[in-house]
Amino acid sequence: MSTGQSGSRRRNARGAGQALRGDIISAAREILIEDGYESAVTLRGLARRIGIAPQSIYLHFAGPDEIVRAVTVETFAQLGRFIAQATEGIDVPADRLIAGCRAYMAFGIAHPHLYGLLFNRNRLLRGEEPSPAGDEPDTRTADAGPFAALMDGVRQCIADGSSSAKDVLSTATQLWAAMHGFVILRGNGYQFPWPDLTQTEVDLITSIARLREPD
Repeated sequence: MSTGQSGSRRRNARGAGQALRGDIISAAREILIEDGYESAVTLRGLARRIGIAPQSIYLHFAGPDEIVRAVTVETFAQLGRFIAQATEGIDVPADRLIAGCRAYMAFGIAHPHLYGLLFNRNRLLRGEEPSPAGDEPDTRTADAGPFAALMDGVRQCIADGSSSAKDVLSTATQLWAAMHGFVILRGNGYQFPWPDLTQTEVDLITSIARLREPD
């Protein structure tokens, strides 16, 4: 894929239209990372970056809003994969919960513009992206994976006695809210004399999830 240079793009082979769709999403993602604003995603800008005619984009998307939504869905999926990779092979529920929560925060801090896109207030108010808090998250929604995994992690800690929490949803929601705040403060470069960050993250998770000290 061309990155920011104009020019003609080699025509996809018959049946390879999905490749162009992927190129459009990738280009929009690059623009969002670089500029941090949804308004920076325009059909002309995307076409110039990929090397196609702007009209070609309409074969896959109705307009910029739909493209940004596709980037949002893909970013939620990427976040879920990042958490799954960080927790793979960890058998102890408390350790797995801590690793997953720390991965969530690491992702948000490393990708502040994309993370902000996930929780864009105007998008939420328009009902385009559901809140991740729900009694049983709908697995059809883009963000069900990460929050469902968080709930499952809390549930397993309660089940094996490593957490004294009583309510899975309430505890998971508190954890998510605290992690979200931590990501926003760190990701925005807020100047603060942070104590040891690793220990701060672990203490935050341990306290809210009411994890017991190992024997």
